[in-house]
Amino acid sequence: MGSHQHTFSLCIERSDRVLVDTTVEVKATAEEIAKAKKTIQRLMNEYAPVAKAPAPADDPVEPEMESQAPTGSPEQKGATDPPPEKKPEGARGLLRLHCPECGNTFGTFLREYQTEIECKCGHHIDLTGQLGRYHATCPYCQHESWGKTNSEDPEIEVQCKCREMVTVRWNPDAREYQN
Repeated sequence: MGSHQHTFSLCIERSDRVLVDTTVEVKATAEEIAKAKKTIQRLMNEYAPVAKAPAPADDPVEPEMESQAPTGSPEQKGATDPPPEKKPEGARGLLRLHCPECGNTFGTFLREYQTEIECKCGHHIDLTGQLGRYHATCPYCQHESWGKTNSEDPEIEVQCKCREMVTVRWNPDAREYQN
């Protein structure tokens, strides 16, 4: 049996803005495919959640009244109320990072949220701060990629999956690096 690969891709856009664009390549094993499906499902749940159905007209609780209800301890609220979802700290996905300690620039893909990442020099790069977005279209293979960076330079280079380097410049109107 050969070493076949499966590629899972997900692109979620809202209006004219890309929320997430990712590709997960895995070996064609049941375990790897299951992991990839969980990753894609988690991203879909986070960036494209299913809207709750409106309450039936005969529901005695009006939304306006509910918002005016006194807030109290969790015991006073309904036991079925889910806790509010909080965005995890840190970053995940495709990252292009610059180490302020040694000057090294490198790319990485994080499957799970991380609050920091270690450079080869041993310096820990904080991922909890504001990261800039980038959107690159490779002039060689036309592949589009999206990611985040801690760079504040006017232009940066990102590596395409075809291994070519693509230069992107900060676009203040779009508030992201683009080419």
